[in-house]
Amino acid sequence: MSNLAAERAARTDGRATLLRTLDVLSMPALAMFLGFLGGAIIIWITSGSLETVGAAYAGLINGAFFKQRGFSETLVAMTPYVFLGLGLAIGFKAGLFNIGVEGQFYIGAISAVWAGVAFPGLPAIIHLPLVILAGALGGALWAGIPGFLKARTGAHEVITTMMMNYIAFRLAEFVVSLPLRDPLSTAVQTLRVSPNAELWSLWQIPERLADPLNALGVALFCALCAFVIVRWLAPHARRVVVGGIVFATGAIAFIALPPLVKVWWLFDDQYDRLHIGIILALVAAAVVWWLMYKTTLGFEMRTVGANPNAARYAGINISRNIIVTMAISGALAGIAGTIEVLGVSICRCLPLFFSSGYGFDSIALALLAKNNPIGIVGGAFLWGAMRNGADLMELNSGVSKYIISLIQGLVLLFVAAPAVVRYLLRMRAPSKTEAEAPLTRGWG
Repeated sequence: MSNLAAERAARTDGRATLLRTLDVLSMPALAMFLGFLGGAIIIWITSGSLETVGAAYAGLINGAFFKQRGFSETLVAMTPYVFLGLGLAIGFKAGLFNIGVEGQFYIGAISAVWAGVAFPGLPAIIHLPLVILAGALGGALWAGIPGFLKARTGAHEVITTMMMNYIAFRLAEFVVSLPLRDPLSTAVQTLRVSPNAELWSLWQIPERLADPLNALGVALFCALCAFVIVRWLAPHARRVVVGGIVFATGAIAFIALPPLVKVWWLFDDQYDRLHIGIILALVAAAVVWWLMYKTTLGFEMRTVGANPNAARYAGINISRNIIVTMAISGALAGIAGTIEVLGVSICRCLPLFFSSGYGFDSIALALLAKNNPIGIVGGAFLWGAMRNGADLMELNSGVSKYIISLIQGLVLLFVAAPAVVRYLLRMRAPSKTEAEAPLTRGWG
C-alpha cells in the first residue's frame, strides 16, 4: 500500500511540475509573439513594403533551419546560450545579478586552453574532462571573487562583476598575445590544444570510438545518465535495481556502440561543426533543474533569493549561499567558453577576437525563460536560430541583420513588463500565490 501511495505521489508531483512549467512559459511565449510582430511592423514602416517583411522572415527561417547545415549551425549557436542562460538563472533565483558571465566565459576559455596545451600526452578519457573541469574552475573562481566581496563587504555584484569583465578581456588579450601565443602563426592566437583535449564533432564519433579508452569514457557517461534518469523517474527504486540498470547501460554502450556507429551513423558530413557540446548542454539543463528543485542547496538558494530575512531566521547561511551561487554560475559560464574554444574555433585555440557577446545576450535569454531550465533550452534554441539565420535574412531581403537585436530587445521589454502584454492582449492579471525573487537587491 505504501508503494502505491508513493507512486501516486510521484505522479502528482510530476503533473504539478508540468503545469507549473507551462504556466511559467506562457507569458514568454506571448512576449516572443509580440516581439516578432513588433519587428515586422518596424520592417514594414522602414521598407514601405509588406513583401519585405515576408522576405525577411522567410530568409530568417530558411537560414536557421533549411539551408545546408542550417539546423546544425543553429544547434552550435544554441549550445553556449544554454550554459550561460543556466548560469544567469541560478544567480537570478538567489537574487543575484551576475552580469559578469561574459568575462567568466573568457576566463573559462583561457583556463581550458592552458589545460589543453600543458598536458599533451594524456588520453582523451582524462584530458577532455580535465579541460572542461579547468574551464569550470576558472569561471567559478572569477565569479567567486564578486561573490566573496558581496558576502563579506556588501559590494554590489552588478558593479564588481562588470569591472571583472574588463579585467578578463584585457587578461585574455595578454595571454593570447604573449604567454600562450603560437609563434608559428601569423594570426594572434594561442597554441593549438592537444587533439585528445578537443571536443568531438559528431561526425568524428565512429573514428573516436575505435579507441577502447574513448569507448570506455562514453560508456561511463551513458551509465551516469542512466543513473540520473532512473533516480528521477523512480526515486524509490531499490539500490540493487538501480545498480543493475546502470551497469547494464554502461556495458551495452561499451560493447555495442563502437560497431553500431561504424555500420550506420547519421552524421557523416565532415564539414558539419555540430559537436557533443549540445549533449552536454542538455545534461547540464537537467542537472540544474535537479539542483534547484530537488536538493537542499537549491532550496536554500531560492529561499535566500525570495526573502533573505526569512532565510536568515530559518538558519540558512546567507554568505555561504551567495558565494556558492556565484561560483556555480561562473562555472557554467566557464564551460560555455571552454566549449566554444574546444569545439567551434577553427584552430582549436583561443584567437584574439573570439567572442561575440554571448554573455550579454544570455541575460535577455534567462529573463525570457523566467529562469526555468527547461525554458532556457527552448529560448537558447530560438536565440541560436535568430543568430544563425540573420545573415541570410539580410542577404535575401536587404533588411539589416541587426533587426534581430531589436526583436530581442522587444521580447525582453515585454517579458520585463508583463502588464503591457496583458493590456495589449486584454488579459486578466493572475492572482499571485508566491512572491518571485527580485533580480537584484539594494546596496550593502
